[in-house]
Amino acid sequence: MDSLIIPATEFTPKVTFMIESGHFEISGISRPEDVAGFYDDILEWLTRFEDSSLKSGNRYEVQEFKFIFKMSYFNSSSSKYMIQILRHVKNLKDNGLELIIDWYYEEGDEKMMEDGEDLADAVELEFNYIEMED
Repeated sequence: MDSLIIPATEFTPKVTFMIESGHFEISGISRPEDVAGFYDDILEWLTRFEDSSLKSGNRYEVQEFKFIFKMSYFNSSSSKYMIQILRHVKNLKDNGLELIIDWYYEEGDEKMMEDGEDLADAVELEFNYIEMED
């Protein structure tokens, strides 16, 4: 299975899902005009990754996968898709994949930290909250 790399734009986040290194990152701004059009490819990739992982018995060379969220802004439409992404992540974890979820937020941006807490609660996953200095 190939990695997924989507460059950032003015309206969409950078997406880097690297299977070989176990590094999955979404970062930047998410306010696409066609939110479904942007996130459907990501969800389809995650579905294939999930299927591949479950069929292979989670036998990847990488022992631990890291999901990193470094969002500076996302709108409410994007948050619905983030929940769907996190549901895939939860399913992977529930089926034995070792993973860590890091939620980065800018120093003093309590709203973004709370957004992460809300998403973690919505899908019943534990996040590490990491404050980034300006």
